[in-house]
Formats: sequence, structure tokens, C-alpha cells
Amino acid sequence: MSDRETISPRLSRESGRNIFGTDAAGYDAARPGYPAALYETIAAYAGSPFRAIGEIGPGTGLATSAMLEFEPERYVAFEPDTALAAYLGGRFANVDVVNDDFCAAEVEGPFDLIGAASCFHWLDPEIAMAKARSLLHPGGTLAIWWNVYREAGVGDDFADAMVPLLAGIPLPPSEGKGRHYSFDRDLHEGHLAGAGFTRIEHHVFRRERTLTGEEMRSLYATFSLVRYLSEDRRKALLDAIGDLVETRFGGAAPNVLLSPLYLATAPAK
Repeated sequence: MSDRETISPRLSRESGRNIFGTDAAGYDAARPGYPAALYETIAAYAGSPFRAIGEIGPGTGLATSAMLEFEPERYVAFEPDTALAAYLGGRFANVDVVNDDFCAAEVEGPFDLIGAASCFHWLDPEIAMAKARSLLHPGGTLAIWWNVYREAGVGDDFADAMVPLLAGIPLPPSEGKGRHYSFDRDLHEGHLAGAGFTRIEHHVFRRERTLTGEEMRSLYATFSLVRYLSEDRRKALLDAIGDLVETRFGGAAPNVLLSPLYLATAPAK
């Protein structure tokens, strides 16, 4: 049995709809964006301009700002968290922010691209993919991707050292059995194919950096598994994370960022 299988229970998918907006500014400051090569891969895959873009779960807009560089005529962001929806509305005047769950929102298509950055684990994939297909042009692109910050066994000693600190803490649905949910390629490609998508592609982008104790604390403070904790327990965990960086890593701990990307094409209706 893997370490991750022993760390339970799980946060519900519903909890992701309002757990991040409690500190939108902190989230936006601590979370990095996604690699430029990821967006280049999306554009090359589609091979044509994106006149209309839909984004699922944009959060504070880390991917929104990059996808707006595709210069769409229409951009619709589906954000169920009321605080985050307000944050987005104040940040992007040219984005139509729909404060509703993507699967339930009543919005007309079609879209040339629907993107979902670091949020698809909070949705029922079968329902969400069927909804995306119904809103895409024939030949339109569905792009689903994540930033993964804590993956054991990828050359990130800090990620490995963190495992004991998380014992007994409820984990989000992004945590799969022994690996991050996003790395279950068979699962995601199976869901895409089952929803009728074609030309399915999978890519992984890797970045490496080092973080100070305070930077690591700020990053972990944005994670749902930390936000869910009581104030006292959250502070104790963040203090332990900061101490780990200082004592075992000399004040500069490694942080390997992996960004898996899935691309698929909506077929003719």
C-alpha cells in the first residue's frame, strides 16, 4: 500500500466550489502560472484561431491572462466560487464571468476552445466532458491541464519529505492512489474517448525551482488540504513546513513543477 493510500479521508468535490476564494489575493500571489510551451502546444494542436474561448474554474485567472493572448472575440469563464468570480470580474474587463458550476451553467456555445486549468478533479468528468463536447464547434479543442507541486518519486526530495506531515489530513480528489490524479493517463483518455472526443494527445511539461521556507508556506497555504483545516491545525502544519525547509534543506527546498496536458477534438455532430 502506498503512502497516499494511507492518508485519508477525502475532501468532497463540492468543497472545491468555495474553499479557495477565502484568500484570492494570497492564492494569486503564491501560485505560479503555466509554462509558455503548454499554450504553444494548444495553439499548434488546434491549428486555427480561437474566436470563442470557454474556461472552466479559472480561479484567480492564472490561465485566463495567458489564454486572452489568443485574442478571442468572446471569452466566458465559469467560476462557481462567488469570491473568485468577483475577483475575476475586477481583474478582467473583457471576460464574461459566469458565477456557476460549469456542468450546471446555462450558456450558449459554440466555442473553439474550452480550457480547464488545475480544476478538473473537482468535477464529474463524464458530465463535464459531455457538456464541453456539446458547447464546442465540431473540430473544437478541449484542453485540460494541471500544475502538480508535490509528486513523490520525481526527483523532488521535499515532496518525499512532506508525506509524514500530511498523515491523517483529508486530501482533495486530485490525489490519486500513489500519484496525482492528472497522471492517470488511461483514466483521462478513457473518459475523453467515451465522451466521443478524437485526436487525443497527452503531454507533460517539467520545471524546477527552489523555494524559501516562507515561499513554501505561502504555496501550501493555497492548497485545499491546508485551507480545509482549523486555524490552529493549519498554522501548525505551515510552521512544520517552514521548519522542514530551514532544517533539512538549508532554507532553499526543491520544488518540481509538472504540468500534464490532455488535448482532444470535438467530432462532427
